[in-house]
Amino acid sequence: MTVASDERGVARPGRAAPLPPDERRRAILDAVRPLVLARGASVTTKELAQAAGVAEGTLFRVFADKTTLVRDVVHAAIDPASAVPELDAIDRASWLEHRLTRVFEIGFEQITATIRWVGVLHELARDDVGVSRTRAETGRAWIESQEAGEEAVRAALARVLEPDADRFARPLADVVELLDVLIVGASMQAVNAARRGRAPTQPPVAQLVDTFLHGVLAPTPTRSS
Repeated sequence: MTVASDERGVARPGRAAPLPPDERRRAILDAVRPLVLARGASVTTKELAQAAGVAEGTLFRVFADKTTLVRDVVHAAIDPASAVPELDAIDRASWLEHRLTRVFEIGFEQITATIRWVGVLHELARDDVGVSRTRAETGRAWIESQEAGEEAVRAALARVLEPDADRFARPLADVVELLDVLIVGASMQAVNAARRGRAPTQPPVAQLVDTFLHGVLAPTPTRSS
């Protein structure tokens, strides 16, 4: 049985000790994330409180209002660094082709989810005139967070590729940048096709891995002496 204390420090059985403010904030963001993705900006504070397992008043002791909560959920969800644990879980001892296949899969999943989350931000902008002001106030911090997240992803990609660094024709940092360009480019090709109502035209992952490693030129026949 857990024991907590009241405001006077008196022990009260049956209730866990309250979380520190930062942990409570993260717990709420994690708990409501699926709901926000499903309902978008139309989600109600009652639904958010139920998903978080707290009273509505508790939400507003942590977040200024519903718009702030939803916006913070989106910002946490589209943080590039959220992909780092999955990248770090890739077995470094596996074949390079296998590692790259997993990198492409993780990258595509991340970008697809990010596009959905950005749609929620657009809903907020339509529904709440205060979003523009809030965005201006928090824009710089958000940009800095994104840049830090992107740097963390590049570092994770370098760790994935590092066992084969001596096989690359370019420095590892250049290889990481080229890999990032290919992942984003292939993802956006599929996104643009969907926007036009066409079937996605994203090349198969195996083809992308092969092209990344070996280029698009056919092997040059060797001349017999």
